[in-house]
Amino acid sequence: MTQLATGRKIRVLTVVDSFSRFSPVLDPRFRYRGEDVVQTLEATCAVAGYPMTIRGDQGSEFISRDLPHGAIGNKSRSR
Repeated sequence: MTQLATGRKIRVLTVVDSFSRFSPVLDPRFRYRGEDVVQTLEATCAVAGYPMTIRGDQGSEFISRDLPHGAIGNKSRSR
């Protein structure tokens, strides 16, 4: 989480391919929920392709019932 000059905190969802170090998305928001993460990942995977695995970082938005049931989990092995 980063803080702006105004004092407002901002979060940035960063998706990085571990092999190539390519980052298909940087999605800044003032508030993130699990469903926001699923929505961003779905849009990114539709363009860049679905990964074989997903490794999560910190953040309560990743501890959500939305993520395991999102389409990411269902399509991640369909390469």
